[in-house]
Amino acid sequence: MSQQATAEFVVGNQLGLHVRAAAMVVRTIAPYQSKVTIRTDGGLADARSVLDLLTLSASKGTTIVVWAEGPDAEEAVAALGNLISRNFAE
Repeated sequence: MSQQATAEFVVGNQLGLHVRAAAMVVRTIAPYQSKVTIRTDGGLADARSVLDLLTLSASKGTTIVVWAEGPDAEEAVAALGNLISRNFAE
């Protein structure tokens, strides 16, 4: 059965969603089966693609919406929420 989950977060790290942070997003959701997307006012990105994530230009203070659909959607969103709330370990 497919589940859906969504949550809103604010990018708090100084450099925003830069290359290293985007790579951490991709690694964080790798174990999950769900399709995960991230949306900002600037667009929509596949959370499994570093290049897609970089096109969002999400700087510090940007509100992002994480949306997941699949068997482990809630867990995937929670894992990304944890990463974002820790400012990508910066």
